[in-house]
Amino acid sequence: MSDPCNYDWRLDPLVPKPEILHAPPPRAEKKPTDVTDFPKQTVTPMPEEYHYPEGKYRPPTLPIRGGFIPTNIHLEAGKIYKWCSCGATWDEPWCDHKCHYMLSRNRPIAFNVDKSGYYKICNCKQSANAPFCNGTERLLVNNFSKTYFGAYRTATAAGLGLFFFGVWWNFRS
Repeated sequence: MSDPCNYDWRLDPLVPKPEILHAPPPRAEKKPTDVTDFPKQTVTPMPEEYHYPEGKYRPPTLPIRGGFIPTNIHLEAGKIYKWCSCGATWDEPWCDHKCHYMLSRNRPIAFNVDKSGYYKICNCKQSANAPFCNGTERLLVNNFSKTYFGAYRTATAAGLGLFFFGVWWNFRS
């Protein structure tokens, strides 16, 4: 999937089969309110939750990061949990269906555990073993300053630190 022009829709179960639109025959009577002769647009329903095979998760669209540190939480055996994969939730790491109100293909991942206990739940939303953390956030933190936005944030933070140090140095009498 490195080249978006050669993307094969059959590899992604969330993408509907492409449909070729054909224009209807020209209308007999033209009106000023006619905008187009193409068929009426239809809405494709999106699944509310998708069960990914273990270790095969990849976010369909870029999620909002909930943080770089995983959540350590006690999970009960047999209970079904819905993990937020879009990151827009106010109830991190659980889904409150904010993805319905934003342009995102990310949907909650339903899961349960076979043994009650404490588990690390991913907050960076990039773990291949979602919803469980596999340490991917360490790679994100290490590469953050190498991105354009990360370099800007790092330089700004360093600049502010130097500024306040300079103010303190000048007025330390």
